[in-house]
Amino acid sequence: MKAKNLRILKENGINVPNFITVNGENEIDMSFSNSEFFAVRSSYCLEDDDNNSFAGQFKTILNVKRDEIKNAVLDVIKSYDQKKLYKGISADSLSKSPVIIQEMIYPDISGVIFTANPLGILNESVITAGYGLGENVVEDKTETVTYYYNKDESLFYLKEKSNISVDHKILNELTDIALKIKNIFKKESDIEFAVKNGVIYILQARPVTSLNTENPIILDNSNIVESYPGITMPLTQDFVHNAYKDIFGSCISRFVKNKNLLKAADEITENMVTDYHGGIYYVINNWYEILHLLPFSNKIIKIWQEMLGVENKSVSKSRLKVNKVLKLKISISFLYYLMITPRLMKKLNKYFDDIYPKYKEKIKSTNTVEELLELFHKTEKSVTDVWDITLINDIYTFIFTALSGGKKNGKIASINNLESMKPVNAMNELRVTAHKEGIDSDIYRLKENEYIELFGDRIYGELKLETKTYRTNPELLRQQILSSEIPTKCEHENTGRVLNPFIRAAKRGISNREKSRLNRSRLFGLAREIMLKTGELLKRNSQLDEKEDIFFLYQNEINSLDRYQELISERKKRFDMYRASPPPRRIVFGNGIIDNQRITCEKQFEGSTVLHGTQTSLGKAVGKAAVIFDPNMDTDVTDKIIITKSTDPGWVFLIEKCKGIVAERGSVLSHTAIISRELKKPAVVNVKDAAKIIKTGDLIEIDADSGTVKILKRID
Repeated sequence: MKAKNLRILKENGINVPNFITVNGENEIDMSFSNSEFFAVRSSYCLEDDDNNSFAGQFKTILNVKRDEIKNAVLDVIKSYDQKKLYKGISADSLSKSPVIIQEMIYPDISGVIFTANPLGILNESVITAGYGLGENVVEDKTETVTYYYNKDESLFYLKEKSNISVDHKILNELTDIALKIKNIFKKESDIEFAVKNGVIYILQARPVTSLNTENPIILDNSNIVESYPGITMPLTQDFVHNAYKDIFGSCISRFVKNKNLLKAADEITENMVTDYHGGIYYVINNWYEILHLLPFSNKIIKIWQEMLGVENKSVSKSRLKVNKVLKLKISISFLYYLMITPRLMKKLNKYFDDIYPKYKEKIKSTNTVEELLELFHKTEKSVTDVWDITLINDIYTFIFTALSGGKKNGKIASINNLESMKPVNAMNELRVTAHKEGIDSDIYRLKENEYIELFGDRIYGELKLETKTYRTNPELLRQQILSSEIPTKCEHENTGRVLNPFIRAAKRGISNREKSRLNRSRLFGLAREIMLKTGELLKRNSQLDEKEDIFFLYQNEINSLDRYQELISERKKRFDMYRASPPPRRIVFGNGIIDNQRITCEKQFEGSTVLHGTQTSLGKAVGKAAVIFDPNMDTDVTDKIIITKSTDPGWVFLIEKCKGIVAERGSVLSHTAIISRELKKPAVVNVKDAAKIIKTGDLIEIDADSGTVKILKRID
């Protein structure tokens, strides 16, 4: 099979050193090459087939001179004579298995590529390389470097730093060749390569036989990264995991009444999200399982992917068994709930407005760790049991945005009384008060307290319990007020009554969605207050050094130890390590989730001056770039164009000051898009590597009408 694979590669244009195959019985014709040295390799009849590798079990002889070829071939054939290992293979078949004679390459660098990580990471290629001959790399006789290549992000990672480095141009060529070979054989492959004077030679290729690709676990942070950017602490991870489990469980029980299907679905809703190396991810194959239950599921999935900005459009197959009658019942029930979604969202918002002040009062009157933990779970449960209608409202919004021609985003802008704009307008009024009355005046203090009561939880990273908010740290609000001038008020255009029913429905869905998002921030604010109060009590009991340390614990650990600092110290070190290498966008596991901590490699982006993405808020602007990963009160974006990975609702205070925004992630219904449309700021999202290619200070032009971003002048 090895010889056959080499012939197939050569026929498909892969650069393979010249070779012939012989069986040792006939005279060897060496006229195929003028080389003086050769590699004599095994090509046993079952070697490198779909089920067997036998890598390293048969002989390979390197540096063979022309006059020593015959003896080398016989030595390799002798290594085939291992009948006791391979029952059912006749001695005759063994003796007739061919031997490869291949021109010897003396490389500068050589190594091995796995088109998928053999440990079971399916969207990650692995390149191990070292100086000199490949046998030294394979047999660990020389120092090597291993690169991990995330195929969805086109990004290289390292496990650890090395004294060896491979030029990025060669790395990119190797990944391109590896992809071609995978497509040629339609299988994940193990490929040996050599590089001489910048030219890549493929020495052999075999299938990877250890992978399970049937039911992969797919982690994807599309959209959810807006809510949980960067690294998220254990307590938040717990809270989010439980919330998604409960909300999806409640949602499915609305329109699925079959006990067996509900039981099977429970196993799926148990893991709608997960944490990985400090990041929060959708277990996206489980989302597809749920979406497959819906009527017109293929179309809904496409709309869902587009509206959430899911880049990889591959969809896993459903494992849930649903017959036609049951599917019809589910469809009827789902369509009914879809139809009454606006009414149910109105009811949900009223319910939240009623219970919110009650829980605020309960927090004040609760003073023991045990009671606070009970209140924490009660608060979580009381909301998540009814919050599932927001999932149906999301589908409602996505469908009508698509039907309204939502890509032409001007149609769904200028939404009256949008909740996301209220904190902006209220903060601007607070700035006016500070300017007129003074920030130390009683009138300002009163207005400040009113703002915190209404919008104190709206800030960057607001859904992370560990985030410092205006409510928990009021001094942050003063810093924000003092950090900028009063902006010019942005007036909405009076578009009159919208006649198109799809646009009306889309706007209604967006409005309800933004209202629920602000309420969600308040819910997380309640949880944050409870846990900070719990942390304060544990600090008084000398169980914690600081009350904020509670965020490094999981819920079931709280109040279970006399002292936590050793555990917390270890977790702080681990999460510092996670911060050093931000989690990838997407990772696909074939054999279960495994650890793959990496260090991001520097990537070269020479020559990229025009970038393309998805237009979400129309308009054009020219200005200096401000590349921002983690906004703070000192961030100055006035008259600049923000370049970032993604945003969350807390970015609204920055977006109002800038001239435009470019984001690596996002969609037509992302926070970036909705807020930018309302503020009339041009925005382009899904711009790959924007925050790496563009540098702070670059003069850029954003043309959101065409979805392009141009670098007009780079900083010196």
